[in-house]
Amino acid sequence: MEEQSHPLPDLNHLSLLVSMILLAYTLTHFITLPALELNLSMLGIYFPIRINFSTLVAWLVAGLTASGTAWLLQDHPALTKPSLSTAMHWLLPSLTALVLMQSINLLPFGSSWWIAAMGSGILLLLVLTAEYIALDSSSRFYIPAEMVITALSIVLFLILAISLHSIETRLFYRVPMISLASLMVYLRIINLREPGKWALIQGLVCLLVIGEIAAGLHYFPFRSIGFGLALTGSLYALVEVSDALPNQDHALLVEGLFLPGIILILSWGFAVFF
Repeated sequence: MEEQSHPLPDLNHLSLLVSMILLAYTLTHFITLPALELNLSMLGIYFPIRINFSTLVAWLVAGLTASGTAWLLQDHPALTKPSLSTAMHWLLPSLTALVLMQSINLLPFGSSWWIAAMGSGILLLLVLTAEYIALDSSSRFYIPAEMVITALSIVLFLILAISLHSIETRLFYRVPMISLASLMVYLRIINLREPGKWALIQGLVCLLVIGEIAAGLHYFPFRSIGFGLALTGSLYALVEVSDALPNQDHALLVEGLFLPGIILILSWGFAVFF
């Protein structure tokens, strides 16, 4: 009988990747470089763009996480299939690394920062392990991995939305960041539920809808948690609509929209009170 490959990633590779990401987090606290100021004017609107060392590190973290995930997945037994690509599996780890960096940098650099950094490392280990398992849809651990990735995707989007609102990011920057994050989360969840499917058209619709909602909420007196809940509920409702409608005929359309409707009512209801 052929010996089955172990479903978990190489521990040495995994720990090295997470260590490199956490090391990049600390760079902004030990290295400072002069910021580059760019002043753009478009249609009579003035857009000051400030590029500092933190911005460069954020791009570094995104690239490092994506390339590191590809490196981690290259020894997976399922990659013997020539048609199988790992590109979709880079999305959530990259988003996780960026959101965690954004969140822990809100803390003062001290004991609380290091505790948050250790928690971030554990979360990154969990995400990378789940993505490794999810590479093979026939694995007996695929369903638990799908549940973990879906839950973490939604939670990370919620954290990102709350963080951007709490630090009062300008609308010009907030909407693109939230829109792109919603696209990444949407594509990843749909791909998990329908392996091999790239729902790009539906994803772009999701990007536009969530971006419009984020722009509209900017002018309402929502607190940060309420802002995040409203956007996250809308995103998850769109995921459920896309998951249900292709598998239903017109007679079941109302039934398919029941769960997304409940999600919207609950999320927006909690958003008003929080």
